[in-house]
Amino acid sequence: MRESQLQKIDHVTLEAPFGLEEELHWFYREVLKLDLVDSDQADDARLCFKSARLELRIWLSKCPRIDPIPRRATVLVESLPGVLELLEERSVPYTRLSGVMFTDRRISVNDPAGNRVELKQGWPFAGL
Repeated sequence: MRESQLQKIDHVTLEAPFGLEEELHWFYREVLKLDLVDSDQADDARLCFKSARLELRIWLSKCPRIDPIPRRATVLVESLPGVLELLEERSVPYTRLSGVMFTDRRISVNDPAGNRVELKQGWPFAGL
């Protein structure tokens, strides 16, 4: 099984309120298949998920600044149908997006903290 990949130029940093750690672990580890890694910070106020050379860092705070409108990250997943199945099992709302080509299929979903994440499936020979 190929691991999921973040599609960003640099590390991604999001914010979330304390108390959502279990839900965030489910979303980023089980649904998106990113690896949980140790934070390079000495405190417990950060979760780090890794994909290849990039990290998605989630700062936990009492009053996080979350803007659900802009896309905060794009994650290339192995199977959109597999992700949809997991989201539907927990009744997590999502939006299907599609472009001109069949291979341009995406899902827009908010993580448990409300950060908008876009998921897309990589297709062999599609130049993604």
